[in-house]
Parts: sequence; structure tokens; C-alpha cells
Amino acid sequence: SPRLHGSQQSRSPLVNWYALEAGISLQMVPPTPSAHPFGQIPFLTDEGGVEVFESGAILLYLADKYGGADTPEKRASYTKWVVWSNSELDGLCFGAVPGDHRVRGTSMDKPQLRAVGRLEQILGECEWLVDGEFSVADVAGG
Repeated sequence: SPRLHGSQQSRSPLVNWYALEAGISLQMVPPTPSAHPFGQIPFLTDEGGVEVFESGAILLYLADKYGGADTPEKRASYTKWVVWSNSELDGLCFGAVPGDHRVRGTSMDKPQLRAVGRLEQILGECEWLVDGEFSVADVAGG
């Protein structure tokens, strides 16, 4: 089963949440040592020598391997949300302090921010972001 180097003070809980909802058996291991090229967490290892770093990449890997997306079209349906969330929501949720990746609070309660307001509108119109069911996109968009 996949092994996740992580902690509650990092983006690891996003990975834990997806694994739990998707029924993926995920083994938590101490945050260090991590083979992440920059020594950060989360960092995931899996059978066959697979190593994945960055929460978005880990979410996509788990969805691809264990989530049943068997076509490029299915993968595209959730990949766009994970990539968008990492680029747009990251600073709003985690703050933008270079080298310090702790959760610093959130701006997600500020609908006047364009990304927040639009995401609230979208989620007000549907329960799930992709095909009417829970997916990795919902975790990334949190």
C-alpha cells in the first residue's frame, strides 16, 4: 500500500481525506526522512519504486492508480480542478511565505475574492465538481 510521509501541519490531510473517501489503504509514516528533493512533505512512495511529491501530484497519482480513470477524458475531468486548486487556492489557504508551508489561516470566507466567489457559485449549483459524484477534484477544491 502507498506510504505517506506527512503531518497535520502540512498539506498531508488533503491526501489522507482523499484516501479515506476513495477506500485507499494509506500507511502514514514519519515526516522525515522524506526523499522529496527539497526535503518537504507530503511525500508518497508506492510499490515498484514510485515516489511522488507535492500534494496535487500525489492526489492525481492516487486517483489515476486507484480511482478507475481509464481514459484521458476521465482524467481531464478532475485534473483541471486539482491543477486550478493548487495554483489559485494555495495562497488563499496556506499563505505565501516562501519556504514555510504551514497552514496560516484562510481567505476562503471572503467571497469578494474572485476565485472564492466563483467557486462558491459553482458549488452552490452542484454537490460535486465532476460527474455528480465525489472525486479527487472535491478534495483539491476543498
